[in-house]
Amino acid sequence: MNYYIICSVIAAVVSLSSTQKVCNQGEFKLIPKVDCTGFYLCNWGNAVEMPDCPAGSVFSISGHSCVPIGSPYDDCKKSEPKMNQNTKQPDTIQELCKAGADIIPHPTECQLYYNCSMWYNEVPRYFEQHLQECPYPLLFSTTTLRCEHFLRVQCGARTVRKSACDYRQNQCGTSHCIPCSLSFPSCEGLPNGLNAHQQKLWTPFFTACYNDRLIHQGRCQSDPQGRPQIFSPEMRRCVPLERVPRQYGGLMPDCAGRIDGLYPDDSDSCHRYFMCRKEKFVLSALCAVGEVFEAQNGACISSEDSCGPCGSKVDC
Repeated sequence: MNYYIICSVIAAVVSLSSTQKVCNQGEFKLIPKVDCTGFYLCNWGNAVEMPDCPAGSVFSISGHSCVPIGSPYDDCKKSEPKMNQNTKQPDTIQELCKAGADIIPHPTECQLYYNCSMWYNEVPRYFEQHLQECPYPLLFSTTTLRCEHFLRVQCGARTVRKSACDYRQNQCGTSHCIPCSLSFPSCEGLPNGLNAHQQKLWTPFFTACYNDRLIHQGRCQSDPQGRPQIFSPEMRRCVPLERVPRQYGGLMPDCAGRIDGLYPDDSDSCHRYFMCRKEKFVLSALCAVGEVFEAQNGACISSEDSCGPCGSKVDC
C-alpha cells in the first residue's frame, strides 16, 4: 500500500512541477490537469491546485469549465468514462437536458448558449431548440454561465462575433427585410470613437465604435444658427455644409488647380469668401456688414468703393 501512496505523491508532484513551468510572474490563467479531472490556477507565478470537477465530468480545455464526460464539449482526449460500457452517454442537447443539464455553452460560438428551461413552440429562423443568444455585443461566459460584457469573457476556441449582423437575432428573417448593415453598421477595422455610418457616408448619421463593436448610433444636430450639419468621414465629426464637398451635396469650394490665396465664394455671394492653401480648402468667411469681397484686391472693402454687381460705386 505504501508503494501506491508514494507513486501517487510522486505523480502529483511531477504534474504540479510541470505546471509551474508555464506559470509566469504576473500572469493569471487556468491550466488543465493531464487527466482533465480539474485544473490549476496560475496566480503570480504560482500554480494553485483547484478542487476537482464533479463526478462524471472533466475540465474542458477550450471552454475553461467542467463538462459531462463524453459530451460534445469534452475535449480531453485522455478521459475515459468510469462506467459500464453498455451505458450510453448523452451526445445531443436534448439528451443533456433530459440528463439534468441546465445552461450549456455553445461549443463553437461565444455569443450562443443552450437553456434547457427554454422551449420553443416554433423555433426561430437560424436557431434550434433550447438555443439562445446574448444581446449584442455581450458574450456568454463559461465561468458565470451568463451573458457578460465582451471584455470580461474568455472565449477560448469559440468564435467571437464582433459585428451585430453576425448575431443570429439580427439577421434577416425574410427576403424583404431591411438589410442588417443599414440598421447595425459594422465597426470592424474602424478606430475607437466616432465614425461615419459605413452605409450612409456623407449624411448626418454616425456611429460610436469600441474594440470593433458598435456601441452607439447618432445623428448630427443643426448648428446654433439652425443650419443642417453632415458627418464628415474625413474629419470624423459633424461639420457645416461649407465643409462638405459639392459632389456629396455640400457647399465646400473646389480649390483644385488654384494657387494659395483668397477667392470669392462660388455661390455668387458678394459677402462670402474662402481660402485655398496647397490646393486644399482651408476656411470660408463673411465680410463685415456693409462690405463685399472684391476678387481683384482679394480683400473685403466697402460696398460704396466697389465696382460691379456687388458694389454701388458708379464712377468706375
